[in-house]
Amino acid sequence: MTNVRQFPKSPQNKSVKSHRKHPGPAGGGLAGGGPAFHLPDFNGDPVDVLMMVIQAGGMYLIPTTDRPVDDLPTTHLLRTMDALNALTDVANVLIYHAMRHPADYSQEDADALIGKGKQAQKVMRKLDEMLPPDDFIMTMDSYGPDLMAEYATNAAMIVASTFSMDIMAYYYESFIRTGKDQRKAMFRDFQSAYREARDECLSRSEGHEFLIKELASANRALQKVLKES
Repeated sequence: MTNVRQFPKSPQNKSVKSHRKHPGPAGGGLAGGGPAFHLPDFNGDPVDVLMMVIQAGGMYLIPTTDRPVDDLPTTHLLRTMDALNALTDVANVLIYHAMRHPADYSQEDADALIGKGKQAQKVMRKLDEMLPPDDFIMTMDSYGPDLMAEYATNAAMIVASTFSMDIMAYYYESFIRTGKDQRKAMFRDFQSAYREARDECLSRSEGHEFLIKELASANRALQKVLKES
């Protein structure tokens, strides 16, 4: 990636031990008020929600050279799932703040973000369920399972990056009040970084789609030959 700002590393990148636990769709949690820079988290502690979105990117968008050398086939997927869970926590904070202050924030926009969060979690669960265990991938004498891991990971990165952009768009409309807001420059840098990451993944996805289509066509021809033999 060539973004101006580099996503910060997350402690989870040192050792990802995800239990594939999903916090649920955006829209759950405690409410609270507070200034635009900081909103209370589920424990009532003030957090910088914009920085939380940025830190989520560091969970799966750090350069390959900075990742652990002992990564397993599913490690990056699990890391991306953890990032989506972190993004869901951010969305929950924003949504319930909006619900607590209906006169100041559009409830329709909040509901739309809830729907996007539900859809992102649904797709991520499907990707998780389709991917076989690491042992199966590494012991199979075939490139197929590796391709599945690559496809699932790339798709997961698209899902997480898209949802991050949805959150940032909502945050921008609701919380960045003026052109002089000091968060604006940082916001735009990382919004561009997420967009670049998603575009790179979409480009790889086109290659996956072409390969899958050709493999399916070749497999149908092979099965026809086998039936006639």
